[in-house]
Amino acid sequence: MAAIEISKKLVLINSASSAVVLVLNLTILIWLQQYLLKRISPDEYALLPLVMAVMAFAPLLTIVLTGGLGRYITVAFARGDNEEITRICSTMFPLLLVGGVVVLALGWLAAWHIDVLLKIKPEYLNDARLMMALVVFSTAIRLPLAVFSCGFVVRQKLMLQDMIDVGCQAIRIGLLFALLFGVGAKVLWVTVALIVGELLNLAISTPISIRLVPSQRLRFGLFNGSLAKEMISFGSWSLVGQLAETLKQAMDPIILNRFATSMDVSVLYVAGIAPRQLSVILLPITRPLIPILAALCATGDRITLGNTYLRIARYHTWLLLFFAVPGIAFSNELILLYLGEVYSSAALVMSILLLSVSMNGLNAIGGAIAAADGQVKGFALRTLLLQLVNLGFLVVLVAFLHSGAVGAAGASLAASMLVNVTLVWPYCRKLAGVTTRVWLQEVVFPCLSPAAASAAYCIAMLHFFDIDSWFQLIALSALSGLVFGIVVLWFGLRPQDWRDIDRLIERIPARFSPLLRAALRNRR
Repeated sequence: MAAIEISKKLVLINSASSAVVLVLNLTILIWLQQYLLKRISPDEYALLPLVMAVMAFAPLLTIVLTGGLGRYITVAFARGDNEEITRICSTMFPLLLVGGVVVLALGWLAAWHIDVLLKIKPEYLNDARLMMALVVFSTAIRLPLAVFSCGFVVRQKLMLQDMIDVGCQAIRIGLLFALLFGVGAKVLWVTVALIVGELLNLAISTPISIRLVPSQRLRFGLFNGSLAKEMISFGSWSLVGQLAETLKQAMDPIILNRFATSMDVSVLYVAGIAPRQLSVILLPITRPLIPILAALCATGDRITLGNTYLRIARYHTWLLLFFAVPGIAFSNELILLYLGEVYSSAALVMSILLLSVSMNGLNAIGGAIAAADGQVKGFALRTLLLQLVNLGFLVVLVAFLHSGAVGAAGASLAASMLVNVTLVWPYCRKLAGVTTRVWLQEVVFPCLSPAAASAAYCIAMLHFFDIDSWFQLIALSALSGLVFGIVVLWFGLRPQDWRDIDRLIERIPARFSPLLRAALRNRR
């Protein structure tokens, strides 16, 4: 029997705690970007996405060693094999320690010569060097400690990890405010506060993770060459997947830096705030499922695996569209209220990115299933092809057609429609044991009707109202969400969803439960 408990209640608790952290991060991020964009130049603001773009290549140096850690430790825990967990940690720690030293040396060398890699104005060069050096240091420290980091996930104690995250986030925010208001508005302080928060989090969470899974320890003499070879082979395909992710994160700002302007870099970054945060919405839903997916794959329960794939894809797409439809419809009004006329071109970019992100919800946990099932090779190759096509579109649209940030966003959408729909998603559905017909019935169609109703409402509101205040924007967006929710309730919920709702109603005090049942009776 698997040592991992499969519990909807536990998943909901962990998802809720992750959502709280997400909301906190989003609130600070929205305020911070507006504060900086109104006080510093686009050239200085562009340092943040550019440095992060260069550092996105750092994991390529070590993903071969770290790519299989989470999967192998989770599977061993699911089988109750504590000795195997210790063997994994003892085998990979010395390799990761060497990797950390290599990352530190190469990263600091690249930080000193960052002006060779990027176009940076001389007055911002030292800040860029320091920002990159700090990020490199944090990355190097985390590498050898990665072997002790799986306790929260495999024991499904994500709420505890989220509590630690919130505490460290509070310290990070306090330090950031002190630097911004005490010293001055500089993008450098964002990185300083971020790294201090990360290192503090690491110092607190690592001992607790070890306590949760005591078999995460080192024992000299347990180094296993064949195990290292097996994990490195798994990690080699993870390298391909990481290369794809790196191309996605890094090449947009780098290409824009070379062939467009600092304004384009800044526009793409600020327009991507909402789409990036919507992508992060996936984490509170999928993170608690990682050990469960590993257990389902380890025990061969393909029926539950397929049902989980369909339900999470449906829920995730609903959640994305709930925010994305009004975000796309009211993008011009949102950007004007948030940043003014200077960044007005960000509205179209944001709309394109929101559409691209919303499409990804249709395959919400496809990558997680591929990793849990050990089929990382097929997924990684398809994902790499996706990002290579994206890069090709990006070069054509930005370098040759000079379309700037709009072209960068359009490249992402075009690549997703061309490769995701035809290659990546079908592969993940096959791993989950789900046919295309069932996927259309259980995911696509239930998501199209509420999106269409919400979009029609938003178009009508734009025709009747001139949105010139935050109150109007929030009120009309909330009503859009209400329309979306009503259509989901009437046309989108499946029998299993209703059974879960019935179980939830049974837990509600008796004086309220009859009212809820009466409200839903006609629909049922």
